[in-house]
Amino acid sequence: MKRLRINKLTFLGIVTILTSFIANEAIANNNGAWVGSFSRMGFGPRGIAMGNAVNAVTHGPIVSYYNPAAIAFSTAPTLEASVGLLSLDRSLNFAHFTTRIPPAAGFSIAVINAGVSDIDGRNRDGIHTRYFSTSENMFSFAFGLQFTERIAAGISFKLYYYSLYDDMSSTTIGLDLGFLYQLNRRIQLAAGIKDINSKYKWDSSNLYEQQGRVTEDNFPLLYQIGGSYLSDDKTLLVSIQSEYSEAYGFILRGGVEAFVSENIILRGGIDNMLDEDSSKPSLGIGIRHPVRDWLPSFNYTLVFEPHAPSSFHIISVGIEF
Repeated sequence: MKRLRINKLTFLGIVTILTSFIANEAIANNNGAWVGSFSRMGFGPRGIAMGNAVNAVTHGPIVSYYNPAAIAFSTAPTLEASVGLLSLDRSLNFAHFTTRIPPAAGFSIAVINAGVSDIDGRNRDGIHTRYFSTSENMFSFAFGLQFTERIAAGISFKLYYYSLYDDMSSTTIGLDLGFLYQLNRRIQLAAGIKDINSKYKWDSSNLYEQQGRVTEDNFPLLYQIGGSYLSDDKTLLVSIQSEYSEAYGFILRGGVEAFVSENIILRGGIDNMLDEDSSKPSLGIGIRHPVRDWLPSFNYTLVFEPHAPSSFHIISVGIEF
């Protein structure tokens, strides 16, 4: 029984710390908006630098995370890996491979890994027992198809795996649907629904024995629309995106990308720009240089977090081939 009491305390400590972190990141309220919030922080330095307002963007490297329909317009195979440097012992990492399937389709594999490490476990007497960590992961497999030169749709199958504690983990499958319409050479419009059927299911009987129970935490369902404008010389990209969820209401995002030279790109954006307390401004830079038939790239993004002691950084290396 003594061991069971210690496990309860350490487990409750983990839940308290992790819930506090996630709630801040997801603009949480009493409707449970924190569930799966790591998967709503964005994907990679380019998208996050542009305020996560890129679901209508098909120019440059394309990530299925924002809109699976967009990968139908991909022109070259792309491989990229990103590392996030965050405060409070948090981690946030990304990787994806996206390629075109001739004549008019695209395919993408993507991974998001997030977690909190060095959580100080203590018993009821305040004595340190051991350090704990959590790991929350998303694996996605996306397909996009062009029905005409201007219209595309896509679907993303997402597998979530959350390791919260020694005997507490959850696995679930969700879906994203995306649509994209090219109004003309400069303007594109997009719409999507994210996290259909996504939820965590917990069984605490291994931890609490007869006092355990089965519970479910549903991800908030997200409805998104967006648009983008690309200048005639393709050196300036402006994008905007709105999102609605019953869990936390309406969010507006905006971003811009500008080529200051052929191989240097500057980016900026604001996520949740209508809420001063929770908005996240971001700045980024991309550097690329062709090597024979390949196009290696380096990207960096700085995000100003409203509920953390310091900003966080995202660094990536990628290649188009």
